[in-house]
Amino acid sequence: MNITFDKRARKFLKSLPEEDKGRISGHIDLFSVNGFNMTGKYLKKIENNLWELRPGSIRVFFGLINSDAIIVNIFRKKTQKTPKQEIETAKRRLKEY
Repeated sequence: MNITFDKRARKFLKSLPEEDKGRISGHIDLFSVNGFNMTGKYLKKIENNLWELRPGSIRVFFGLINSDAIIVNIFRKKTQKTPKQEIETAKRRLKEY
């Protein structure tokens, strides 16, 4: 599976500490190998074509376009519930593809 980053998601990723970048990279690699067979601890379906990778307190939203995973939003989760604004941002960016 081909994995592509939205430029805004890549910009946020570059601003993170090396430890967080490594954790995110590891989860993305794990997904590229195992796909949707990952457990709920690492992967969660948010809506129809919106999925969430869960590396620690960071959330990585992606969708599938023509069998390619497009990472559209990355953010640090600060509360128990995922903010609706972050979900809406991910959905809006995914529509651009």
